[in-house]
Amino acid sequence: MSSKVFFLLLAVLIINSCTYRKNQPIPECPPTASGGFVVVTHTERTSQDVMEQVNMLPNYPGYFDYTDMYLNTQANAGGNGLSINLIAHDVVHYNSTDNNGNPVVLSGLLIYPWSNFKTLKAPIVSVDHGTILMKNLAPSHWKKASYSDWKKFPEMAVGDMLCLWYGWIIIMPDYQGMGDDSTENHPYCIRDRLGVATADMLQAAEDYYKCGGNTYVSWDGQAYLYGYSEGGYVTMAAAKELEERDVKLNGVVCMDGPYDLSGTMLNTMLADVPFPVPYFLPMMLVGYNTMYPAIFDYKGVLKEPYLTDIPKYTTGFYDIPVVNSIMPQDKILKKVFTDSFYDSLRNDQSQAFLTMKENNAFLGWTPKSKMLIWHCKNDDCVPFGNMVAARERFSTLGISNIEYVEWPAVAPDPGGSTVHVSVAPTAFMEGAKWIYHLSKK
Repeated sequence: MSSKVFFLLLAVLIINSCTYRKNQPIPECPPTASGGFVVVTHTERTSQDVMEQVNMLPNYPGYFDYTDMYLNTQANAGGNGLSINLIAHDVVHYNSTDNNGNPVVLSGLLIYPWSNFKTLKAPIVSVDHGTILMKNLAPSHWKKASYSDWKKFPEMAVGDMLCLWYGWIIIMPDYQGMGDDSTENHPYCIRDRLGVATADMLQAAEDYYKCGGNTYVSWDGQAYLYGYSEGGYVTMAAAKELEERDVKLNGVVCMDGPYDLSGTMLNTMLADVPFPVPYFLPMMLVGYNTMYPAIFDYKGVLKEPYLTDIPKYTTGFYDIPVVNSIMPQDKILKKVFTDSFYDSLRNDQSQAFLTMKENNAFLGWTPKSKMLIWHCKNDDCVPFGNMVAARERFSTLGISNIEYVEWPAVAPDPGGSTVHVSVAPTAFMEGAKWIYHLSKK
């Protein structure tokens, strides 16, 4: 055999060894209780792509931001982590229920390590996103948004870097009223609906991997929930839902979430001082009108021009500046309410008050899973009182499986963001480290 032929055969063998796994068919999963995942689209991203996404986000020298989180995650994973150069993005559909409890197909994003050389074992981590006004910025749709819009969704970069450096299977539910579920409103801060959507996606992911639905990564049996802001609220709601289904959770990370709707958040709504992000209230009122139309009837709740503008512009097709612009110029939230509805919110026996109370994330259950509740002490959008209320409630139950972290007060970032936005990279980093170390035990 000539040397030229030998090296040609060797090259073919090498190429085949590198592409062999890509040629393997993904097995069909048998029917499962959840229905598993239906993969709609598949794309791959390199580590350079992830870094470019991170570079779209603000980078402030001397201030902990998403670039610092990227570098810290890399270092915490041991420098090169798992040496993963590719991650995959699959837009998936799964079975759940809509705002009325009827069957619906919801969308979400599955992110996982992509290796041609071996099947990697990994935990499933549900990264539950915070408040998004635009339906097209939901996890499954964000890549359809313009490049300049990427900076509006830093959690996309968070999911990517956690997959890239820790090698986790990341799932990101869109929730009802977001992503492909575009015909209904988002049930903002409605515990049951958001908890069900997230729990259903986690169980669909577990069933998908149990049957070997993916040849590139296998599930190691561990499952975690992780979220900030509205995502923190959703995470607590999903933990309750999953525990009621007897689904094992290895850890739950709730960060700066509005768990105490009828206490801390209601006091914020009725305060005489400005609220830095007024769009929070329209989002909540539209969600509550959707789920409780008799109690949160717009005509009984809102004065003009808010009676006209809030339902018109809080639809998922108008961004933050637009929704903020229809609120009182001085940002005092209570000015949108009719006098009678304002009085009902101050009455702890009213239907409106009791409805908000039944959606408090910490009521009505005793957490069994290990949990981290993390909150910045001077959060200016989701006040620290939310963590205080949750801790008081859980402490009365004698629970010892919850760790509380009171993060010291921070200054807003140099770009002038709220404390809530500025401290988010730190929260994501600390929460991810907690899961990482727990997953290695």
